[in-house]
Amino acid sequence: MNKTIAERLAQFSDGLAFDAIPPKVVDKAKWLILDMLGVALGSTRIDFGEAVLALVSRWGGAPEASAIGARATVPVHSAAFCNGVLGHGQDYDDTHTESVVHPSAALVPVALAVAERAGATGRDTLAALIAGLEATIRIGMPALNKFHLRGFHTTSIAATFGAALIAAKLDGIGLKRTIDALGIGGSFTSGLLECIPAAAGAKRLHAGWAALCGIVAAQLAEAGYTGPSTVFEGKLGVYRSFLPGEDLDLEAIFKGLGREWETLNVRPKLYPCCHYLQSFLDGAAALRRQYGFRPEDIEQISCRIAPGAVNIVCEPWEKKLAPVTGYDARFSLPFAVSLMLVKGRAGVAEFSEQSFADPVIRQLMSCVRYESDSRYQVKDMPGWIEVTLKNGARHAFEVPAVRGDARNPVPLDELLQKFHANTEFLGRSTGSQIADEILALEELSDVRGLMSQLRRRDPIATAA
Repeated sequence: MNKTIAERLAQFSDGLAFDAIPPKVVDKAKWLILDMLGVALGSTRIDFGEAVLALVSRWGGAPEASAIGARATVPVHSAAFCNGVLGHGQDYDDTHTESVVHPSAALVPVALAVAERAGATGRDTLAALIAGLEATIRIGMPALNKFHLRGFHTTSIAATFGAALIAAKLDGIGLKRTIDALGIGGSFTSGLLECIPAAAGAKRLHAGWAALCGIVAAQLAEAGYTGPSTVFEGKLGVYRSFLPGEDLDLEAIFKGLGREWETLNVRPKLYPCCHYLQSFLDGAAALRRQYGFRPEDIEQISCRIAPGAVNIVCEPWEKKLAPVTGYDARFSLPFAVSLMLVKGRAGVAEFSEQSFADPVIRQLMSCVRYESDSRYQVKDMPGWIEVTLKNGARHAFEVPAVRGDARNPVPLDELLQKFHANTEFLGRSTGSQIADEILALEELSDVRGLMSQLRRRDPIATAA
């Protein structure tokens, strides 16, 4: 009898040993942890971060794991939820662009929280995380961008299962209960994208919610609850329920599993905004640098974008021209390109209400036009931008693929720069100590020492 998708994924995860993972994959996983934790630490000083920290502190419960930036430990599922919100809330976290999944913000919090509670080694933590990364990415691969086009956040769906696998592996609940955990996780998958056109902040919760749900699914399975092993391919399973009528190659999930490592293709972000905008920011920066024009010289800005990205950063266009909050602005094509052309940078400080209130930026936003280009696929999140000047000159730049995958990785030095920029408030010495421990994670006999460094040493401020 053929095994189900859940059975095959559970068998892969449960049986994956650290020594079977190529060193380059281990290194990439550590870099992803470094990047995610830097973003999460930075988020503790932003309003949404303060709010989620105050919330999980009020929830209380068993002191099991560290909520980043909190003073005390909290239940493991609360810690993973909080840290997932901190990691994803700025939209500065990584993406596996072909599956359109934000894996690290959902899965790193699970691996670290469960490992902290269990007193796991760095090697065991990394093996569990990599198993979860591979499964999560591959669950999204058959659908490509179709979950998003139907209004569902792929991360919320796929990462729930990866989180369940990580928790099950670190807690050692066994193969049968791991399969049940995946089946139970199917009842928890969620995440609607209406929050983006509505300019609401609910998307910030999606990675953390997947993390929490995966842990709870594993705990329920360990307690004896059962789940359907046909949770993915069944008549009422994930793919037929979320994507009815779609002809999907579900065997794509297992292509090269254990030999070809999709973790290597996870792309970190270099700007704190939607990944669909990264190529346009690079293009705008290149044009500004190369030609030295001023904002007042610009007549029109034309952009070509992958059709599958339009519904996230271009529609409804009238709302993209008038962001309401700094978070809303992170999903606006006209704001992103105008910001870079005016300021020459697009960091955390620039994606703010102050920037889109700038009359020069607002005027330039009105000059932006876009068209979807059928040659472009979401897979590499490409972008083309052309600036037409009032003197008639036209300058164009194309980014065919954003950096960060196995073919064109972001160097560790750049990730460290981003990490230290996000953690500057800790002081260089403390930030370097944390980074060094992450980059030597496989040498740690117990991850609890690392996690203790991520807690705040003074009481957190309660959000208003």
